Amino acid sequence: MDASITGWEKWQEQVKDLLPGVHGHQKKTLALCALGIILSQSAVLQRMAEGISLAGIGRAKMVRIQRRFARFIANDRVQVSKVWEQVLAYWKGKQVLLVLDCTPFGDRASIVYLGRLVQSRVLPGAWRIMPLQEEWDQGQWELVGELLDAVRLHLEATDCTLIADRGLAGLPLVNLCRDRKFHYLLRVCKEQTCRRRMGQGWSWWCALQHVIRAKGQQWYGRVLLWQDGTIETYLSAVWDEHCQEAWFLISDRPAGRRRVKEYAWRMRVEATFQDRKSRGWNLEASLIEDRERLNRLLLAVFLAMWWVTHLAPACIHHGYRHRFDRHDRRDKGIFRLGRLWLLDILRRARTTAALIRCLPFQKGPTRWRFALRF
Repeated sequence: MDASITGWEKWQEQVKDLLPGVHGHQKKTLALCALGIILSQSAVLQRMAEGISLAGIGRAKMVRIQRRFARFIANDRVQVSKVWEQVLAYWKGKQVLLVLDCTPFGDRASIVYLGRLVQSRVLPGAWRIMPLQEEWDQGQWELVGELLDAVRLHLEATDCTLIADRGLAGLPLVNLCRDRKFHYLLRVCKEQTCRRRMGQGWSWWCALQHVIRAKGQQWYGRVLLWQDGTIETYLSAVWDEHCQEAWFLISDRPAGRRRVKEYAWRMRVEATFQDRKSRGWNLEASLIEDRERLNRLLLAVFLAMWWVTHLAPACIHHGYRHRFDRHDRRDKGIFRLGRLWLLDILRRARTTAALIRCLPFQKGPTRWRFALRF
């Protein structure tokens, strides 16, 4: 059995079944793009083609594979939103922590990103690519509302909390969460003003930076926040010894260390951005200028992200991390570990069942579901 060929056949079959409303050639090329990204550890089309060719998948020459990828990226008929909606279906009925953030793509564009926290990474749920130097076609909060609505369709009966940093936190975002019955956990700037609940009454207005003033201090309680558009919410103010500045977190849920711990998970989005860029798949080296084409490339990149996020926990769960990483410290991240585990499976696999188990989605009685371990 040629494990690479068999693995590719089972992967394309899974993508075909996972996306029933997408054209057959589009699904096959999308599956090939995602596999090429993982094998080559790069989002550059030329290197993706090299990875596929060197793995012995298909008889086409490298140049023809690269042209196939380029045609897919340029194909206006590939509707990214409709494809990705079918991937998100596994979220239904699960407790979800969503992270809203924004990252620049070189000096050309900005990616507004909404993802779900899963272990040590953030799985993409919805995104928009906006110009970095030009005026946006729509308002910021209108765009954020569309992102929330895009995932809301797949969050029925779901306990969902939105986490965002200071650059996006504000009354408009609170209102967007309330309208959609989402919980919120937002970090706000120290210059914002509040009135604290003290006994049976409220204190005078003061800046949040005066609530705690030194490392080691903390305060939890109810506040009236913002003099313009005042809301009643919970404030978790904490300045840990290892932090350079205090955190001021507001939430519709009771304040406490649990809110601080939940917000600390947001830092994982930085690792996700780094994996997608120079430390991982080097997305910016693709040199794609057109935003629509970049959007289609991101579709393949994010599908590959889901796959390696499935592979790495499986590697750790089965006790094989020592094959690829040091014992005394952790040098390799989730993306590299997942890729190495896949290459090891392709090298050692003796049965088709072993290859099927390494695929990211499992078919249940009624729908596909995403699995972190196998």
